[in-house]
Amino acid sequence: MNIKIYLFLFILLAASCNQSTGPAQQPGLISADSKIEATTDSYLSERQAFFGDLHIHSGWSFDAFIYNVRTDPGDAYSYARGIPIKSPAGTIKIKRPLDFASVTDHSEYLGVMMQMINPESPLYQLDIASKVRSPDRAQSIAAFGEVGTSIASNVPLDQLYDPSIMSTTWEKAVEIADDHYEPGVFTTFPGYEWTSSPRFGDDPENLYAANLHRNVIYRGNKVSSIPFSSFDSQDPEELWKWMEGEKSKGIDLIAIPHNANMSDGLMFPKETFSGRPIDRNYAQLRHDNEPLQEVVQVKGQSMSHPLLQTNDEFANFEIYAFTFAIGAPPPSRPEGSYVREAFGTGLQMGEQFGVNPYKFGIIGSSDTHNSGGTIEEDNYSGKFGGLDGTPGQRLASDSADAVVRFKYMSAAGLAGVWAEENTREAIYKALKRKETFATSGTRLQLRFFGGSDFRDLDFEDSDWVKKAYTQGVPMGGDLRDFNEAPAFLIWVAKDPDGANLDRVQIIKAWIDQNGNPAERTYDVLWSEDRELDTNGDLPPVGSTVNVPDASYTNSIGAVSLQGIWKDVDFDPAVPALYFVRVLEIPTPRWSTFDAKELGIEIPNTLDATIQERAWSSPIWYHPN
Repeated sequence: MNIKIYLFLFILLAASCNQSTGPAQQPGLISADSKIEATTDSYLSERQAFFGDLHIHSGWSFDAFIYNVRTDPGDAYSYARGIPIKSPAGTIKIKRPLDFASVTDHSEYLGVMMQMINPESPLYQLDIASKVRSPDRAQSIAAFGEVGTSIASNVPLDQLYDPSIMSTTWEKAVEIADDHYEPGVFTTFPGYEWTSSPRFGDDPENLYAANLHRNVIYRGNKVSSIPFSSFDSQDPEELWKWMEGEKSKGIDLIAIPHNANMSDGLMFPKETFSGRPIDRNYAQLRHDNEPLQEVVQVKGQSMSHPLLQTNDEFANFEIYAFTFAIGAPPPSRPEGSYVREAFGTGLQMGEQFGVNPYKFGIIGSSDTHNSGGTIEEDNYSGKFGGLDGTPGQRLASDSADAVVRFKYMSAAGLAGVWAEENTREAIYKALKRKETFATSGTRLQLRFFGGSDFRDLDFEDSDWVKKAYTQGVPMGGDLRDFNEAPAFLIWVAKDPDGANLDRVQIIKAWIDQNGNPAERTYDVLWSEDRELDTNGDLPPVGSTVNVPDASYTNSIGAVSLQGIWKDVDFDPAVPALYFVRVLEIPTPRWSTFDAKELGIEIPNTLDATIQERAWSSPIWYHPN
């Protein structure tokens, strides 16, 4: 088998100080002073921010195994708790433990490759297993290619696609998740990845594939007997129908899509996978089964693109806009591939169908394939284990026919949730109600509420959070039928171990008078003594980064920012949504640390600095 084709087959599956100067009184920002009418459920100030990773692969994933990863899900949970583990490039360890995690190995041949090297497994005796273990590299590559061809072509190998073996492996994965669950300390969720990667092109030398992958996450009280895989169907609609059947059995599960940026426009389509126009039934199925979208991870972010958000100076952030391909991967079409466009399209569809298929909250995660999420810029160990585990491997790969562009990948994101306690029940409820936020790896804390005005709320009062919950709705919530402009409360605290804050923005999407989606970004809170210019733009915060030394200082920026903002452009008859974007001051990117370690110049195709950030889930406004 041609080595490029072989690589393509398994790459298909590869697919987280100064005191504040306070906010200026910019237009729309109001002081706190009347009672508001919107309400929400009862858990109030007790909710805390917890950070986790719901997208982790171990050696039980086919592609991770090929990258020479030999860990199991237990190793991944240990890493998330701060315990060092072995990777093909050496020992890796996260600096700060996570609060929750889910190992989401690919459902296609879950654990099969590891069983081929286990003498106690019946798969060990198979002829293909002996080839996988062969010291003859050509023979082992041929065996990997046979399995990879099966996955890429969606034709399972009978000898490996044994339901009894699949169910036994899945049961073990669930058992490992249960064993590592420690309520109040560390929460785990059983999960797996459904890996739909529809292929395009007739030339075997020029195939490419789009990313439609979803992670299926279970609450954990009851799970499916066997995962739904892309062998069952590559159509997301079929996955949702299967999930509805599982729910009828009392199983609580959600699907979380990721890497829309690599979907070639297929993640947020205007027609179904089978080619028919989207209708209410489709919209309802997607709405009910996909309450969240993973928007930032090691393969870039899928919130914004400079070709779509042409007036947004911060849209060009960690762009990884490739598809899966043989050789140089063709770019993924931006249209239909980014969340902010989908938010506007969803408002349109909500008006048309009475239900919005793209009404989701957002999270970040890692998509690591070496069992250890590479979250910190100064502690980056790559994604693939044996392929990009060293600085030299990561920064040296930029040939014209490179299958994977390691240097354009990102230190991974994190999922932030507001929950009452660190338990499966509390965190899963937060995921379902969309009280979540995504970060690019920082652990800044972000609160966002919407209501009528919050005028009797004072941030100096110890019970201000309780008042915010009783007088408004948090991120992920809904506001209905306002006569006057709603008010939005924002509170942000920096990552205690990270960079100070630059600014807070509110991004609004709505349907304009012609029935088309529209969008506007408002700078609402910022650090330092800056003023909006005559165009309404906020000057940059500056930078303290010492590039050669890969260092920075927190001598600029704010520790916290908070305020209440009102939409002066509000039209009570127009459906809209609002979400928050928070930017930190510039800090060194992971590639800058790598370049320092290697003693080389930073590649001119890479930024030397990064402004880590967070995005809240939206708050939706619905006219009567």
